[in-house]
Amino acid sequence: MKLCRKVVAFVLSLVIVFTLPLSAGALDKDAVGAFFHKGFYNTAETLVEGLLGAIASLFPAPRNWKAPDDAALTKHMRGTAPWLQTPAENAVFSLGYNESSLLDTLPVSVHSLFVGGSIEFSDKLATALLDDLRVRTAALSDGSGRGTGVLLELDAYGLSLPDVREIRQRLAGFCKTQNIHSITIAVLHQHSAVDTFGMNGNIFRMALLNPLLTSLSLPTTNGKNNAYMEHLYTTCVSSIKSAVADMKPGRLFYGTADQTPFLVDKRAPFVSDPHFNRFRFAPADGSRETWLVSTEIHCVGNGAGGTVITSDYPYYAERTIRLQAGANVLFYMGAQQSTSGNYDEGLIPALRNTPERTDAIPHFGDAIGQAICAIRDETEVAPLFNVRFQSILLPITNPVLLLAGKAGMIGADVVKLDSGYGIVTEIGYAELGTDFAFAIVPGELAPELAYGGCLQKDKAWSGKDWPYPSLQEMVTAAGSSRKLFALDLANDQIGYIVPDNNYMPMIAPESNSIEFVSLGKQTASLLMEGYQSLIGRGVS
Repeated sequence: MKLCRKVVAFVLSLVIVFTLPLSAGALDKDAVGAFFHKGFYNTAETLVEGLLGAIASLFPAPRNWKAPDDAALTKHMRGTAPWLQTPAENAVFSLGYNESSLLDTLPVSVHSLFVGGSIEFSDKLATALLDDLRVRTAALSDGSGRGTGVLLELDAYGLSLPDVREIRQRLAGFCKTQNIHSITIAVLHQHSAVDTFGMNGNIFRMALLNPLLTSLSLPTTNGKNNAYMEHLYTTCVSSIKSAVADMKPGRLFYGTADQTPFLVDKRAPFVSDPHFNRFRFAPADGSRETWLVSTEIHCVGNGAGGTVITSDYPYYAERTIRLQAGANVLFYMGAQQSTSGNYDEGLIPALRNTPERTDAIPHFGDAIGQAICAIRDETEVAPLFNVRFQSILLPITNPVLLLAGKAGMIGADVVKLDSGYGIVTEIGYAELGTDFAFAIVPGELAPELAYGGCLQKDKAWSGKDWPYPSLQEMVTAAGSSRKLFALDLANDQIGYIVPDNNYMPMIAPESNSIEFVSLGKQTASLLMEGYQSLIGRGVS
């Protein structure tokens, strides 16, 4: 976040002035270099957080930031009941699919929309449109009679829980009549999509005007365009209804392609899922297949500060898959905290003739689409689908996000705690077939939290051990041999989720700006405790 770096630059310069005499004799000593490095940035962070915290205290809190009530913690959907250990007798999967454009019949000019990604001082309004932004929806039933679950993926920068619940509320009657037990709404987190989260509006207008509007109990302004958001709500509602109406029986198959050549991880311990995971649904009537495909590659092909709207490489991977296999495609994000794409000309020769990033994205997406189309080895997935959710409270200890919240830059469900503020969010756990499980994550998860490999005290920033098992280990400890996947940025966007013991100063070079956009250093441990409860409750 460029703005945050500029805000802390002055404070950091003061830290350098006062600590340079102490550091002069230490910087060239390897034995004390690491100690000084951490000490320097820890000290700088203390001053930066103090300054930002003081600024945040000057902003009035919105009047709807009240103590949480029971309703705030019970609005999550019921999920499947009862929780089945094996497929029901004579069970068969049924799946329906729909995709709809968010830019067709757009009620406002594209040039009036802010673009997600990094925060800038100037208005970050869209200047051009490269391709489409879409809603893709899959509705799935396992034939057990317990109802239908919905997964909706948006080409969007982010979506907060209140927006997710708005869409669910508009479908409340439909869910009852159609026996919909769950609606999961996730984003592909394109940094070049329309800002649906709110942080990318006019920074001066938000910082200077919103506190006054808040004190007068008037609506605040941010990067979200109200007409676009209404259009998004109605498009999502329509897409879900169409996907449910499209449901037909068939068989589900699982296969993988190698993801590692396309992925770059920028932060230790460099853990990732090595695969694109494909769940291929083949309808019994021979009609068009639907593929649900994971990726752990951040959608930053056009950078984070651009103003050209594009849905990035998934759009072009989907185009290739549609041309080669004739299939519908729904991409979803796995644990992808600090990843980006490997735009190497040796890997993808076509990139040699792409002077602009927007020229390179189609070739990158095409290469991924071809890799996914090449999957041959598959196993059939048994017709079983379990899912459940849990609401949890997480404190906001990062003054950057608290300041952003008070300035009206984010639409999170913020509540007042005994000490400070927090947010209400949702976590989920699902099982698919007899071999697979999903952690439904409301932010950008450090992959080591999902798959294992968290740094311990000898390498972690804090010098302390990480005491929690990974999500995969939680599933195993519950008596299941299922392979665990993550479904990131689902039902909320709470930012990065970093193991507490490796949570480092946001200005440290090793951070890669991760801590700038995290609720705080307790987020991961509190989430993992929530998942321990959720996963351990009657898991097969």
